[in-house]
Amino acid sequence: MKLRPILLLLVLAFVPAVAQETGFAVRQTEVKKEPYSDAATIGTLPEKTQVKVVKREGGWMQIESPAASGWVRMLALRMGAGAEQGGGDSGVKSLFNVARTGSSGTAVATGVRGLDKEQIQNARPNPVELQKLAGFAAAKSDAEQFAAVDPQLKAQTVEYLPAPGAGAKQ
Repeated sequence: MKLRPILLLLVLAFVPAVAQETGFAVRQTEVKKEPYSDAATIGTLPEKTQVKVVKREGGWMQIESPAASGWVRMLALRMGAGAEQGGGDSGVKSLFNVARTGSSGTAVATGVRGLDKEQIQNARPNPVELQKLAGFAAAKSDAEQFAAVDPQLKAQTVEYLPAPGAGAKQ
């Protein structure tokens, strides 16, 4: 029976393509146009909405649902059939759940990347954003008035940092 191993290999190769990764929103969340927190919001995904995961990128998942399609944060989704999902998997699905822990039977891990060498070398100052930041500064009189309300707050002197290059050792 040489046909059986070949048939088994074909079935195993075909199953991942057929198995859709689905999940549901654990809370209401924004759907973004791109996988960035500052990307345009194109919709809202209501809590417990079932979604199909199309792609993963970093801490983001590209989803499709009747409510909205786009990118959502990975931690806003729980993988599985929905809120009423049972505790265990059976059959072919259990083959793909290799790293399972906890009472829910699901392990979640995220990672965050820093800037790479090229991004750091190509970084440029943004005068508009710097001007916005300056607008958040509190006047001394406002800070003193705020501090006077709470007797636990104590005045402290904080020295300015030296100008870039001024305190650097060569």
